[in-house]
Amino acid sequence: MYRFMKILSFLICHLPVSWQQALGRGLGIFFWTFVPKRRKVLAQKQILDCKLTDSPAEAMAIAKASNLRFGPMIVEVLTYPNLVKKGFFEKFTVTGKEYLDRLKESGEGAVLMASHAGNWELLGAWLAMSDYPVISVAQQQSSGSDEFINEYRTMMKQHVTYKTGIRDMLRFLGEGKYIGLLMDQDPGYTGLNVKLFGRDTLTADGPAKMAAMKNYGIYPVFIHEDRPYHHHIEIQAPLYVFEEGETLSKEEKKQRIYEVTQQLNDILEAHIRKYPSDWFWLHNRWKWTNRLAGKGRRKQIEKKKAPRGEKILCGAFLLSQWMQKRSLSNERLRLSVYITGCFLRCKPYLGRRRCTVLPSRILPSFL
Repeated sequence: MYRFMKILSFLICHLPVSWQQALGRGLGIFFWTFVPKRRKVLAQKQILDCKLTDSPAEAMAIAKASNLRFGPMIVEVLTYPNLVKKGFFEKFTVTGKEYLDRLKESGEGAVLMASHAGNWELLGAWLAMSDYPVISVAQQQSSGSDEFINEYRTMMKQHVTYKTGIRDMLRFLGEGKYIGLLMDQDPGYTGLNVKLFGRDTLTADGPAKMAAMKNYGIYPVFIHEDRPYHHHIEIQAPLYVFEEGETLSKEEKKQRIYEVTQQLNDILEAHIRKYPSDWFWLHNRWKWTNRLAGKGRRKQIEKKKAPRGEKILCGAFLLSQWMQKRSLSNERLRLSVYITGCFLRCKPYLGRRRCTVLPSRILPSFL
């Protein structure tokens, strides 16, 4: 993969600009063609559920535009060897730069809240090339692609670290570095349950928690392609978890972290509503939110059906009756019921009823 990407980058760098742009558009169409249908339907459904439009056709058009942009994104990254020599800063218009300039003069650390909207790789490159002390936190990929992308990030003066411990992050912040975090993806079963597009959404609370350690500022930063291969970078005013000199209890601090995480989601939502095709809609953003909500509903239904003790007695009774018809000895019956009970308890995701049987307590009444 590394050699292939290096050769492809070399070839693209020697193409005329018009050919590079045409290749980017072609790659975007190529990628969309091979996106699985279920993933396209997922993106369409998420757009409709977020009420960005009432038209399924328009929702699919937004999903398609969101994917087509990956072609030009890749081409821009592959042309880093050309951009680092000439014309890099001509690709950008920046608003809110004064916030980062004042932060740099103060020498304090900060958290940068970014998202998978627009060309986030170029956003990191611009921050680094502008001599801001940014530490980009990334997720490790396969060795070949990682080696290539990290080489090109280093070319643009970026410092990248993989998801690591909170101590390392705090050390970077204490040294006056800026920690760049992408907080718009599904965090799994962790995070805080706040609102996004009016929907319950598990959201990474890392930016708010990290900033709360010493009340570092959280700076939302976004990038948007305002015309072909030209980008607008927006840096917004910082958010602080606490007011200066404020003393709060442990519960009040938790509540403040929750409120700031909600604020960050509101800022992200406003940007996505403004540029809906910029966001990565193919990502299953509400996967774990829906999964945990469904698990909670199933638990409530099970509680309504019957008390746990009745389930155990019913399951053990039916199982023992079935086995006694096959003339199993008491010893084999006890062993079979125990093994089957362990299976039912440990494999609930196979669709079996979760009725645990405890032979040592139940079987004596049947044998």
